[in-house]
Amino acid sequence: MILVKKAVTVLSLSLLLASGSLYAETNTPMTQAAQIDASALLKKSYTYLGSLNKYAFKASVTNSVDVDGEDVVMKRVADVKVKRPDQFRIDSKGENFNRSSYLSNGVFTMIDNNEKYYASVKTNKGIDGTLDMINKKLGIVIPLSTLLHSDMAKFIHPKKVQYFGTRMVSGVECNYIAFRQRTTVVHLWIENSDTPLVRSAKIVTDAKNDRGTTDMVLTWDTHPGFSDSVFVFKAPKGASHISIRPAK
Repeated sequence: MILVKKAVTVLSLSLLLASGSLYAETNTPMTQAAQIDASALLKKSYTYLGSLNKYAFKASVTNSVDVDGEDVVMKRVADVKVKRPDQFRIDSKGENFNRSSYLSNGVFTMIDNNEKYYASVKTNKGIDGTLDMINKKLGIVIPLSTLLHSDMAKFIHPKKVQYFGTRMVSGVECNYIAFRQRTTVVHLWIENSDTPLVRSAKIVTDAKNDRGTTDMVLTWDTHPGFSDSVFVFKAPKGASHISIRPAK
């Protein structure tokens, strides 16, 4: 059997930083001076994340998509572990959905835990190189992949970032910023501290054939205690290996 890959990922912060709609109408941007600070807040956040060598986070994601005029809601939870430069693991679960992705020792593996099908490809690359390779050559988009890259600046190109003050997210004070990229507007709530991680995000897309909203809440662990063994894929009993077809 052949694995046709395009893992539809609600949350690749490539989505998160993909393309836009309308800024929150009920929010008034701060002064022009604050607009400059908003860009600095965004850069500070992704620079800090890129500086971490080992971290973990959980993302609770709600995706609302317009399908033939009907609002279809999908929910999932992703558990992500990262050790730079060349190891990650993502376990993503939702209704009728349970998949995992691994990178270790230059080998990328993904498995459908419900169907017990898995596929592996040798990349001989680190995290950044593997994500780029499997996307370009195999058409695979990894959930939350932007949050795995060491240089998020490659994916974030807003012309203007607006600042809306501070908000509380799960008991944490956050700076609320928003920006547009093409047909998508991205709202981010970034922790207001020396560890400026994204605590919540809202992505509103209004392209002709792609309308929807993604909401997520993130919890982080910057000093995780996991060992390297969590990144090593071991095929479960009864699982079948399948091949990966290159993207056309």
